[in-house]
Amino acid sequence: MTPQGPDHREHARSAVLMAGRLYCCGEWKPCQVVNVSAGGARLKIDSPYCPGQELALELGACGQYPGLVAWARGEEIGFKFTCDPAEVAEALIGLATYG
Repeated sequence: MTPQGPDHREHARSAVLMAGRLYCCGEWKPCQVVNVSAGGARLKIDSPYCPGQELALELGACGQYPGLVAWARGEEIGFKFTCDPAEVAEALIGLATYG
């Protein structure tokens, strides 16, 4: 996908390729984390989700974080964290440092 103009994101994103899980409606579903920041993530998914839908994203040993679907396009969604960005940033630093 090519950018459609300037990037106005509040938090810088880092490209990653890691397994994650989404919690919705009482069950966990696998996903692939394509990129991530303290504010959100881009995810490849196997199940359909709708913008505004509340989910939780598990990032391996980094923990689980609440959020919502910001956008949905085919097999990808934008996930916006609804917790404190500093909490997510701390986990991401740990992931980058310790793997």
